[in-house]
Amino acid sequence: MAETCVHNYSNDQLEIIKAVLYFEIFEYPLTVDELYENSAICLSRQAFDVEFQKLLEDTILNLSGDFVLSRNGKEQFIIRRKNGNEAACAVMPVAYRYSKKIASFPFVEGICLSGGLSKQYYDEHGDIDFFIITKPGRLWLCRTFLIIRYKLLPKHLKKYWCVNYFIASSNLPIPENNVFTGTEMAYLIPTVNYEIYESLLQQNLWYKKRFPNKAVRPNTNCIATPEPWMKRLTEWLLNGRFGDAVDNWLLRATLKHWRKKYPEMQEEAFELQFRSRKDVCKRHTKGFQNVVLGKWEQKQQEYEKILNTLTV
Repeated sequence: MAETCVHNYSNDQLEIIKAVLYFEIFEYPLTVDELYENSAICLSRQAFDVEFQKLLEDTILNLSGDFVLSRNGKEQFIIRRKNGNEAACAVMPVAYRYSKKIASFPFVEGICLSGGLSKQYYDEHGDIDFFIITKPGRLWLCRTFLIIRYKLLPKHLKKYWCVNYFIASSNLPIPENNVFTGTEMAYLIPTVNYEIYESLLQQNLWYKKRFPNKAVRPNTNCIATPEPWMKRLTEWLLNGRFGDAVDNWLLRATLKHWRKKYPEMQEEAFELQFRSRKDVCKRHTKGFQNVVLGKWEQKQQEYEKILNTLTV
């Protein structure tokens, strides 16, 4: 929140408020237990309850049934969340099934679910987002195989094959150390190769500053990486210098295509939305991360004014 303030709320209380505001960007109210997990505070649960109760008493936050709302929160958010939770439970078996299919493609080492589904939310406009970890030096070959398969899918199945983030197992640190990326990291659901999921978290421990109270996902329904004969054969054929050359060419060709398609995009925005390196490929055309961070900052500023007004 803004540095200039006259209210007397503690930093821990402000962090609790900020967690509520962040998830309200997505119209997704948290339960009290979830609020504790998502607050950037190093407090015991008992100490958290004391701070939280103070915010309720001052009507800074409101409790509606099991869910916490800000002063601007709406009851319809709760209905939306419950419906989304039910839809997520229904589609989760599909997500695991498609994870296995994707993991059977050449050079895939591990897979996690990200996006809304990783927060147990899904609706008629949703899709299944996959965070894919590839073998070193073959990320662009891996991505190309999966994109070709995506283009061959019927239109109604494409939402189950959203492969927009690839990272090589040789370089797992994520450079954007902000609340958006930290939230995605904390909520990843490992579906293929639990060991590499653990390695990913270990090499991005910065996210724990934002989520000191959130536990790591357990090894539930996470399978070992499939190794069908076609996958093994393709990887053998594309081993060595020939595979290196093809992978490098695909990187250059894809980057050239994106720069030609979005010539007006500033370099900083292009890097954020179309990060293309030998060991990472990130494609988010609508700048969603910046949109979310901007809305969160705006919500914090608006709430700062509310707090100051109540104090005066």
